Amino acid sequence: MPRRSHGVVILVALMGLTALAMLLPAAVGFTLREHQLARAFLYSALLLGAVTLFVHLANRSGSVEKMTSAHPFFYLSFAYVFLPVLMAVPLTEAVPGIRFVDAWFEMLSAFTTTGASILEGEVTRSLHLWRATVAWGGGLFLMSIAVALLAPLNLGGFELFRNQSGVVGASLGRGEMHQSIRIDESYDDKVLSRLADQLRVIAPVYVGVTLFLWVALSIAGNPPLVALMLAMSTLSTSGIAPEGAINGLASEMLIACFLIFALSRRLWPGAQSMQQMQGPRLHDPELRLAAVILAVILVALILRASFMSSPSGLGAQLATIWGHVFTSLSFLTTTGFISEVGGGVSGIFVGAAGIVVLGLAMLGGGVATTAGGLKLMRIFALTWQARREVSKLVYPDSVGGDGERLRSLRRDGAFSAWLFLMIFIFTLTALTALLTFTGLRLEDATIFAVAALTTTGPLVHIAGPEVLHWAELGDAAKVILALGMLLGRLELLLLLSIFWRR
Repeated sequence: MPRRSHGVVILVALMGLTALAMLLPAAVGFTLREHQLARAFLYSALLLGAVTLFVHLANRSGSVEKMTSAHPFFYLSFAYVFLPVLMAVPLTEAVPGIRFVDAWFEMLSAFTTTGASILEGEVTRSLHLWRATVAWGGGLFLMSIAVALLAPLNLGGFELFRNQSGVVGASLGRGEMHQSIRIDESYDDKVLSRLADQLRVIAPVYVGVTLFLWVALSIAGNPPLVALMLAMSTLSTSGIAPEGAINGLASEMLIACFLIFALSRRLWPGAQSMQQMQGPRLHDPELRLAAVILAVILVALILRASFMSSPSGLGAQLATIWGHVFTSLSFLTTTGFISEVGGGVSGIFVGAAGIVVLGLAMLGGGVATTAGGLKLMRIFALTWQARREVSKLVYPDSVGGDGERLRSLRRDGAFSAWLFLMIFIFTLTALTALLTFTGLRLEDATIFAVAALTTTGPLVHIAGPEVLHWAELGDAAKVILALGMLLGRLELLLLLSIFWRR
């Protein structure tokens, strides 16, 4: 049956939402008497709204042709590359002297929830709010497309949840395990309905949790506008906020509580293949693995404090320990907030200890959440398979039990997790090599590549012996890192499925 392109419909909707989002910094700019900035966003919103209306009318009333099924990687990549172009238009007018390629890079890093910024000097609160708003919308977009587009294909981490329900990967024989990875008309016909269903389920909760955290942070003593930025950046795991924005221990504890939402998709509605897993949410493998990782870091810090004499007293030591734990949780979820209570950049994981946050960012958060990295469920699958292999070394004739779910995770889940890990390492190596060709040192290139691929922009400020800055990069390096952000956000197995259906 003839039909319109679903990719065009999704893109038009995203353009309209982008135009509406521009009205928020425009209103704040007028309130703060930043009239030039406010006019830039207002005029851009009106222009983009008009263009969106014309495209919608043309797509609605024009000729309708039969469309061949398209792989979601193509129109998702187009959305992540094209939308930042539109988002960068008001930025070029609001920031004096900024080049368009820099504005595009800024918006791409925000939309992919990376939070890498090349803006230096005095950046107005309205601009920070625009970056946080773009990242917040990017987080909602990501959580929706993960279930609507990737789950039916057993991609994006959902390949680890086979055999859990009939929703994802229902057929499970060794020869059938990849039958659901099929881009055909039956898949394409349901794209819009699945996406709309996911938005109806997740958007009210996403907005409600953000508003709740905004109010809580305001009560904790943060200015309302800064509290809104922090709430948006926490839920989207972008780490976008003015320098020194987090006000005190109460604010950090609130943010830490809500960062837990990035550790498991089971804490959010939707994603039926995950929700139907057996056991309460507290027994979720991703949450348990995250707790173990943070507990190991906490014990190491306590032992370190006990062996090192500190004249600053018990209170300062507890503040330092809390700062390290909060920062560890933040980088595990690929957010990138650095605890001010623990001493900020100069007092958290200084020197060679920055390798810890580098590893935490690579581990990442939960599947189908706004976090990046390898994802905890993949690490759990590899760990569980390694545990079984070690057991077979001790008892070669033993029979693995653990139930049907964990046996499937050891077999098929560990294979897909290992495949993803190898592609991740290969991509990281390629990005690092390309960055060295632009003149960066190997160590700096590695840090920038990890930050881009794990979508953890603030990582460059703390992972190395010296503080690095995104603004110091050349245009070639920015394009390479933009590609890394895109690949890190769109799941590398999604790219592989274009060429290899199995």
